Amino acid sequence: MNYEELVNKGLLKKEEIGFDKVQKLIENAYKKLKSSRLLIENEDSDNSFQLAYDAMLLSGRALIFSHNLRPRAAGSHKIVVQFVGDILGNDYKSLVGRFDKTREDRNYLIYGVGLTISMTEAQKAIDLAETFIKTIEGFIEAKNPQIKLLKNDHE
Repeated sequence: MNYEELVNKGLLKKEEIGFDKVQKLIENAYKKLKSSRLLIENEDSDNSFQLAYDAMLLSGRALIFSHNLRPRAAGSHKIVVQFVGDILGNDYKSLVGRFDKTREDRNYLIYGVGLTISMTEAQKAIDLAETFIKTIEGFIEAKNPQIKLLKNDHE
């Protein structure tokens, strides 16, 4: 489903969103990623995984906001995955697929019973989140070159 269909179905709504909000979401994504790294250093794999996922979700929302769209509340995580997949396209199908799998695992971690995340899985989620955020940043910058003026060093 392309993002225009998401708009037509009312899953995304058009809204004038300032570039400062896009930048703030990216900054928050990097903060979550940094916290995720700290948690894994303290062997808290479940919460590290959760924050790595949250970092990806925030950067995906930033991509949506950069198109002056906002997801509706119900089902917004899946909407973010669908939108990101449409914008990034087939070249990034594997990356988006791993984001979606992380979403599913996170959902089960939060709402299911008995799932625990290994240190290896948490580290893979951190690595994925870093790649994902940088990819999203690249797409936002390509669409809106002025973001480079706002970009801070996240490393």
